[in-house]
Amino acid sequence: MFFAKYKNEILGTVSLIKLDGQNAFELAKLAVTEKYQGLKIGRRLMEKCLEVVKLEGANKIILYTNQKLTAAIELYKKFGFPFVSLDDDKYLEADLKMELEMKNSIIEN
Repeated sequence: MFFAKYKNEILGTVSLIKLDGQNAFELAKLAVTEKYQGLKIGRRLMEKCLEVVKLEGANKIILYTNQKLTAAIELYKKFGFPFVSLDDDKYLEADLKMELEMKNSIIEN
């Protein structure tokens, strides 16, 4: 779990979950406090996650999201996440699944 913090305030968070029996991680709960959105905090959290996943030698990273979260989906697309088939109902609110093969990952500058 990673936090974006300024002084004593948490501005954003994200977590990585190692998937059992797979050489992969799930990116979960990426969120930035509303008043700090637009400051590229989500991008920095994503960069940290991709860095960790690469260091761990994982092959892919997956995430579940909802089509209503358009800003988050655009961020995921910028990092190269394509949509894949939602083959399970892991989360009730999720109606989309995205999966990035680490050989195709894009880390923005």
